[in-house]
Amino acid sequence: MKRRSFFSQAAIGGAALVAGGCARQVIGQRIIKPKLHEFNPGMLKVTVQKPPAGSMPMGEIGKTGIKVSKFTFGSHIPPGLIPLEKERREMIHAAFEYGVDTIDVYADQYEVMPGHIEPFKNKVVLSTMGGRTEKRSAEQELEHILKLFRRDHIDLVRMHSHTPATPQWPDWEVLFRLKEKGYIRAVGVPIHFIPELDSVLKTFPIDFVVFPYNFYHNIVYTGKFPGDYYPVAKKLRDKGVGVITMKPFASEWFISHLISAAKEMDPKSRVSLPQAMLRYIINSGLNPDTTMAGMWTLNDVYDGMTAFFKPKISGEEKQLLDKLRTYANLTESACLPDHYRFLDHWAPENTISRIV
Repeated sequence: MKRRSFFSQAAIGGAALVAGGCARQVIGQRIIKPKLHEFNPGMLKVTVQKPPAGSMPMGEIGKTGIKVSKFTFGSHIPPGLIPLEKERREMIHAAFEYGVDTIDVYADQYEVMPGHIEPFKNKVVLSTMGGRTEKRSAEQELEHILKLFRRDHIDLVRMHSHTPATPQWPDWEVLFRLKEKGYIRAVGVPIHFIPELDSVLKTFPIDFVVFPYNFYHNIVYTGKFPGDYYPVAKKLRDKGVGVITMKPFASEWFISHLISAAKEMDPKSRVSLPQAMLRYIINSGLNPDTTMAGMWTLNDVYDGMTAFFKPKISGEEKQLLDKLRTYANLTESACLPDHYRFLDHWAPENTISRIV
């Protein structure tokens, strides 16, 4: 098969399929259906041992020269956590003190995050969304963000891929023009379906790509795909494009099911599932420039720091993830709501079964 696009035609065929099936599934005597992992005040109780100081590994975003911590503090959080500014500030400061100098900020955090990072605002790599909003043009939106953070530039600005047929497509030109002026250091794109990259990467000098990658959704690296599939991360690096991963815990819609399943599979196990998931990424060989993870509590911060300070994955952790991989394959289509079904296409087992 000839390559006619940035990625293989097989990959396009797989991602073009829409996940079907019912929104619930019966496994044994249990009915599986979408369940959001929501914040509750009980999560604020610190149950994870505070790790001693360690060395956070560093990376570089592609060939941009932008140095980042290998672990990024993500601000994609549930509404219930937003009002808890004191607790949120404590988490962010703890992560920074442990060496996490990269912070990814969502729009609902633009107003409060500047206050949280004020003591070290010029020492962090700041990542935000770009492009137009309902109220502002792409240029006005960046001006708005710069004013809120009281900075003269944003390090990493990402915008969803879109296509030449969408109203947002001209915003790419705006972002790269702002980059030339020094208001942005690097422009990137998060993707949900692999073919979304084609038109963007063929047209613009994208600096980095953000995509899902975890112990189960890892097709971009494994290459377990029929036909002429080519690993996405290698292709990006060959072009000098940065590799950033997201969804290390399989999304807030899937993690609650995985936590419950892990406890049932091995109730006496002392394995920390978040640490096991992060160690899978660290030891996978993909070596992303950084991994973006939503951190809701100090427990999340401590789990993440421990994984990166002590990265060796244990046999017990591998066994647990192997068991959960089988569980995930059986239940994912029922666990994920429609707007998260895109993750199906990043699981080798699921994608292959839909094509072969």
